[in-house]
Amino acid sequence: MKEAASPTTNRRGQKRRMRLFFFFILCFFVWTGYTFYLQSGVLAQKENELEALKQESAVLLQQQEELTYEASRLNDQEYLAELARKRIYYTKPGESIYVIPEE
Repeated sequence: MKEAASPTTNRRGQKRRMRLFFFFILCFFVWTGYTFYLQSGVLAQKENELEALKQESAVLLQQQEELTYEASRLNDQEYLAELARKRIYYTKPGESIYVIPEE
């Protein structure tokens, strides 16, 4: 027949199981803390990238507005004549152009 386990043996086994359980709990908390630390670094980096992209987007939207305005002005004949005079030195009959060198 089996002998009943002594109370001290049961207690030692119970203590060993509790230590093993707490060791696994400690390992789990260390792992989650380390993962949280790594993820917070990645998250901060992504937030910085997002902010930079938002600023770049704002600049590009401003450029788009300026180009849209410029394109709408190209339908105006007076503006086109002004551009031709400035860029390719177009003159009206009887006019003379004097080019002054820039410093």
